Amino acid sequence: MAVAWRPAWTSRLRGVVAGPLLVALVTGLVGFLLVSQIRGSQPFRQKLQAEDEGDLTRILASLSTEADSLRDEISSLKLQLLTLQTSNQRDASAAAAADDQRRALEVLSGTVPVTGPGITLTIDDPSAAVAYDTMIDIVQELRDAGAEAIGVNDVRVGINSSFAEKDGKVALDDTVLSPPFRVNAIGQGSTLEGGLKIPGGAIDTLTALHDVHATVLRTAKLVIPAVARAPAFRVGRPVSSSP
Repeated sequence: MAVAWRPAWTSRLRGVVAGPLLVALVTGLVGFLLVSQIRGSQPFRQKLQAEDEGDLTRILASLSTEADSLRDEISSLKLQLLTLQTSNQRDASAAAAADDQRRALEVLSGTVPVTGPGITLTIDDPSAAVAYDTMIDIVQELRDAGAEAIGVNDVRVGINSSFAEKDGKVALDDTVLSPPFRVNAIGQGSTLEGGLKIPGGAIDTLTALHDVHATVLRTAKLVIPAVARAPAFRVGRPVSSSP
């Protein structure tokens, strides 16, 4: 195998130049990585300057390994932080969904007052021609049209509410209702009004009665109170398996 010949002085020159250059390069890198530690520490700088090339190389390798380990730890901590943030967001979303469901159930059960836009159906009945079953049909049609809350003469219609006849008059939850009847319903006004005015619906039924007049008015803000008596729920409990 042929080997290119080089003058001896080139090898000596390379050794003279490469040695100080490597030392300067390694010292500069070490100084960059440890600038916060060696700043103002003259004895430590002197110690580095006294090290040979092999020791400086090992120091640089050790620092590089430590830097890689720190970067891995930072990445792991960032991942843990992201996981915690995502978990907190899921928990917050679940809590918000549960709160929305709770509010919807409170409105449905009638245990809280409700405020919002809707309609007012006013029924003039001087001859007492409107019976309780007609009021049931009106409430049912409003619910089918999407009413969120319904009240008749300031009496809330809840999940356990019932219409009946009492002393020849219409009663809601044992409260006698005197005409004119005012049926308030919260929801989309146009939809609620359309539900009452469908052919053969509540308005047609009311106007067919003797001396009964019905008008529907859309209102920007209605206030419907809570039920007078909150419903009592019976909750099941687990049975212990111990004898």
